[in-house]
Amino acid sequence: MSESLIEKAQRLKPVISAAADQIDEDRALPEALVAKLKAAGFYRALIPVRFGGLERPLPEYLRSIQVLAEADASTAWCVNQGSVIGTGTVWLHPDVVTEIWSDPEMAFANGPPGDGQVELTGDGVIATGRWGFSSGCRHAAWMTAAAPVVDAPDKVATPPVTAPSKAPPPRPHREWRTIFFPKQYATFHDTWDVQGLRGTASFEFSLHRLKVPARQVANMANAPSHDSAFYRIPTGLVFAVTFAAVALGVARAGVDATLDLAQGKLPRFNNIVVKDDPDAQKMMGEAEIRWRAAETFLKGTVDRVWDELTHQNAITSAQRVDLRMAGTHTIRESAAALDLAYTVAGSSGIYRSHPLHRRYQDMHVITQHVQARMLYYGFVGRYFLGHPFVPGPLN
Repeated sequence: MSESLIEKAQRLKPVISAAADQIDEDRALPEALVAKLKAAGFYRALIPVRFGGLERPLPEYLRSIQVLAEADASTAWCVNQGSVIGTGTVWLHPDVVTEIWSDPEMAFANGPPGDGQVELTGDGVIATGRWGFSSGCRHAAWMTAAAPVVDAPDKVATPPVTAPSKAPPPRPHREWRTIFFPKQYATFHDTWDVQGLRGTASFEFSLHRLKVPARQVANMANAPSHDSAFYRIPTGLVFAVTFAAVALGVARAGVDATLDLAQGKLPRFNNIVVKDDPDAQKMMGEAEIRWRAAETFLKGTVDRVWDELTHQNAITSAQRVDLRMAGTHTIRESAAALDLAYTVAGSSGIYRSHPLHRRYQDMHVITQHVQARMLYYGFVGRYFLGHPFVPGPLN
């Protein structure tokens, strides 16, 4: 029987843990570690078998990401970003998808939509702009970017002169395209001056009138070239639950570090060790309860929706709300559990030499991500109060 992704993650966990300090210092994953992750198939874990991927079930993949995050958040984040964003290739022609994933070194990085645009040509597009947060770009082979379609400068018509109107004109619907291209065509800008998730090297990158052939351009509004339970879930929601798995792993490692510390630490101006302090006991009890509840909520939701989708042709609004709710709330609760552990650790946790320090910094970058925004609680609440579901790129 072949090794599961979870078993592969467990096998690599000590290797990743040993490299964590170097990853943080260098702001990059070591080449030797990247080679092991690629050889294990993590960057193609969600790609269909017919295209050269492993096509692992989402629940299994989710658990493997949590294991990686217990060892190092940046590693788990890079693997997840590259794995999920790489699934966008399945919107290309099947022959192109197969060709891309025939490269054993293939791994993707991307930039979320920013100040970019594409002009349609007869044989592809011309892309210009700047994109940010390209996590994992240092070890990626290819990049991908999404941008709205604009008219070429020589095709823009002069608008007719009309009488003034009190009402603003309606905003035109804009089509989008996603492009895929080798990394060497991008210009990278090192703007990643942060304290958490340093190893992701989430640089910005820019393109200036890059010609991308039609075979490497996808319209994500169309159906993908492969149908399965995974490709019935909007990519934004896949990111929601998988980044939540990263948060779970980070919190687990942080809480465990404090539990170890509490066994023998005697705080200054105190006459009992931390493990015997009633306040510490209460906070660590709450931390463990919140973490376990979040883990159960996330995994239970993903397992149920995944099972349902294997018997459905499309995802429902209720399932989309469930995934959004589980993803965002798990991130917030993971942070709450880690904050309690950090409080119990006292001044020990502020030193970079302590294993809790980096986990705390990593977690509080994760909570600032778009997937963790508090506004999603309102989105969920509106739905349960009877308002219509409003689909969007992250819902």
